[in-house]
Amino acid sequence: MAPAAPLVNVAVNDTIATITIDRPAALNSINPAVVHQLELALAGVEADPAIHGIVIAGAGKAFVVGADIEFFVRNIAADDIDRIVKFTAAGQRLLNAIDQCPKTVVARVDGAAWGAGMEIALACDFVVATPQASFALPETSLGIYPGLGGTQRSSRAMGVGIAKWLIYTGKIISAADAWKIGLVAQVAPRERLDEFCALLASGRAACESRPATTPELVALADFFAGARVDDILANRADTLGNPALERAMKQAASKSPLALRLAEKLIDAGAAVSLEEGLQMELSHLVEIFNDPVTHSLLGARAKQIAG
Repeated sequence: MAPAAPLVNVAVNDTIATITIDRPAALNSINPAVVHQLELALAGVEADPAIHGIVIAGAGKAFVVGADIEFFVRNIAADDIDRIVKFTAAGQRLLNAIDQCPKTVVARVDGAAWGAGMEIALACDFVVATPQASFALPETSLGIYPGLGGTQRSSRAMGVGIAKWLIYTGKIISAADAWKIGLVAQVAPRERLDEFCALLASGRAACESRPATTPELVALADFFAGARVDDILANRADTLGNPALERAMKQAASKSPLALRLAEKLIDAGAAVSLEEGLQMELSHLVEIFNDPVTHSLLGARAKQIAG
């Protein structure tokens, strides 16, 4: 039997190594094999003194659309939540290695960076995206919360209010809006994407200056920073008559109540402790969230949708 094709590839150009997640048929969704191969690839290029910078990319139409839903559903059916916990812990170790890498790491985003994809981007030093890129933390729509550092790195990078807005609503945002909130360092046309990634990875370019945030983003950040999840779920949080905030509150209220409450707890508590402690808190609630019947139903429905 021929060996399975690698899910992660490494290419070196001059002093820059590009690590590509190569699972395009699954939109580069993350599973244990991908995490393991990424870990090996990152360790290899980090140890190479000839490599000065690292670019992480996704093959095909997406960067990474999230974790592999079928992996979750299969292990829930087998009553093996421990395997999900181990996978998430391994994913956290990988993202910590990216975050702590002594070489500059750039996320090359052309297409969807959702869920685990956005969490990988948050762990990188810089994110370069095309105008066609999009970003989201949609886990609460599936009855779970971001578990690869999403509740922790998002609030540290963009502020508590923006982190809660994105996580509670699962809102998909454009590269332009991701730039405005500080997630994306540079928006580049597709034909110049590799050039900008290499320049940032090698330290030969600075990021473009960011404009002042928009009044709408300020209002969303202020609302979600102050509103409590239980008030959002009851549609009684004070939106000050702002239609955009009314819509955002309704979006959030449609999500899994347990996922929202745990996300709120993790973001609020995480703001008072170290990143390491915050990440441990994410792991500590996985058994609770993956044993929730609402989570089972939402993940199962999504798996059928993908398969069908």
